Amino acid sequence: MALINLTLGIKGGIGKSFVAALLAQYLMDNVLGKPPICIDLDYVTQTFANYRGLDVKYIDLETDGDIEKRKFDIFIYKIAESQDDDVFVVDCGRNMYTALMNYMKVNDVFTLLLQMGNEIILHIPIMGGQELEDTMSALREIAADTPQAIKISAWINQYHGAVESGGKSFEQSVTYTQTKDRIRSITYIPKWREDMQQD
Repeated sequence: MALINLTLGIKGGIGKSFVAALLAQYLMDNVLGKPPICIDLDYVTQTFANYRGLDVKYIDLETDGDIEKRKFDIFIYKIAESQDDDVFVVDCGRNMYTALMNYMKVNDVFTLLLQMGNEIILHIPIMGGQELEDTMSALREIAADTPQAIKISAWINQYHGAVESGGKSFEQSVTYTQTKDRIRSITYIPKWREDMQQD
C-alpha cells in the first residue's frame, strides 16, 4: 500500500508547492531516510520541480487545457507499480486543479486508488487576506467531491495575514464545522520576517 499525498488548491500563490516541499523534506529527514517519490503536475509553472534535492519528476497530463487519458494512465501506472512502503508527494498545481479534479471525479479515480490499497491524504492550503474565501471554498468543494475515506490536512498559511473572518479563527469557522470529520491535521505556517521569506 502506497501513501499518496496530493497538494490541491484552486488559486495560485497560496503555498501548494511550498507545502509539498515541506512535506517531502520532512518525510525524507524524519521518516524515510530518502526522498519520497515527488511529482509535479503543473504544466505551466513547475515550482515543485525546482527543488532539485528532492528529485521531483514532472509528468505532463495536459492537452489543450484538459487531461489526456493516455498521459493520465502513465501517472496511475506509476502508482500501481509502487512498492507497499512507497510514499508519493504530488503537487497538482493551480493550472491542473479544475481539469484534474473533474477527471478524477467523473472517472472515480479516487475510489480506484483506494481499492488498490493506497492511503490518500489531500493537503490544502488555506490563505489569509484576499484569498481566504476562495481557499475555504476550495476546501469545502474538495471535501464534497472526494470519498469519505480520504483524509485532509489543512495548512493555514498566514503569509498575507491571519486566517480569520469576523474575528473567528479557522477552527471556529463554518467551513471547519462542515469538514472537520475529514480533517486529519491542521498545520499553521507563520508569517515570517521579510528576510526569512526572501531566503
